[in-house]
Amino acid sequence: MTAGDVEVIKGTINSHLAASFDGTDDELQINAAAVAAQTAASSTGTIAFWFMPDNITGTYGLIAFGAAVGAASETLLIQQAVNDIRVYGRTQAAAGFDIITTAAALEARTWVHVCVVKTEVRPNIYINGSLVTMTDTVSTDLTDWFAEFANLDEGRIGCRTLNGAEDQFLLGVMGPTKLWNVALTATEVAREAGIDSSSNETAQQTILDAALQNYWGWDGVLTDAGTGADTAVVVGHAYLSGWTSEWSRLIETRGYTNAADQFNTFRDGPQYVTIAIQGA
Repeated sequence: MTAGDVEVIKGTINSHLAASFDGTDDELQINAAAVAAQTAASSTGTIAFWFMPDNITGTYGLIAFGAAVGAASETLLIQQAVNDIRVYGRTQAAAGFDIITTAAALEARTWVHVCVVKTEVRPNIYINGSLVTMTDTVSTDLTDWFAEFANLDEGRIGCRTLNGAEDQFLLGVMGPTKLWNVALTATEVAREAGIDSSSNETAQQTILDAALQNYWGWDGVLTDAGTGADTAVVVGHAYLSGWTSEWSRLIETRGYTNAADQFNTFRDGPQYVTIAIQGA
C-alpha cells in the first residue's frame, strides 16, 4: 500500500485469550507435559483447545508430542490439514491411527473449539462441541494413546515435532488449551465449547478437576494451571496477544506500523469495521 490508500477491515469481536504465531519459527514448548502424560500411561484422555487459523490453505501443527532422534518416529499430533482437523498417532511399532474430519471444519480467522476425546475404543473429534464425521485413513490400532508410548519427551503447541525436529509452524492463534487423562463425555465437551451451560454434579467435577493434567489459559502468563504445572517456553516470536478476535487479528496482520496511519472504527452489530488510511 502507498500513502493515502484506504482499506476497510471488518471482523467479528468474538474473543478468547490467545497465543499468537507467525508461521515461520514460532512454538511453545511443553516438554514436561509430554513426559508426564507418558508417565501417567492413561489409555483414555482428552485434548481440547480454542484455535483461529489465519488461512485454510496450509498444513500446520497445533498440538504435538514426540520423541527425540532415535525413537522410531513416536508421535501424537493434532494438525490443521487445510480446512480440516487431523489426528495422527504412531508408536515405535507403527502408525496406529490417522483420522481426519471430512466436512471442512475450519474457516479462516474464525474461532473454533477443537476437542479430541480418546475413549477405550478410539479417538473421536468434536468441533464446536459436536461430534463430527471422520475418515480413518489408518486404523491399525485405534486404541493407541499415551499408555502405548515409550519415549515421549517433547511437547509443542504451534508446530509439529518429529524425531527432534520442528516443522509445520502455525500461522494463527491458539486459545485456552487443556489436557485431561480421562475421556470427557459428549455433554462435558459441549460445556467446554460453551454450548451447554449446565454444570456437573460436584462429585464428577471433582474427578475432572483432578484429571486436568494441563491448562494453559494465556491470561498474561505462560504458566500451567493444571496439576502438571508445566510452564510453556517461548521459541521464536510467539507471544501472548491477550483477548484476540477476528477483527483484532486482521488489524494486527495487516502490518500498519506508521505513526501517520489513520484508523476510524465503528461497530456494526456483532462486528467491528475499521477504515484504515495509509499514512505518508
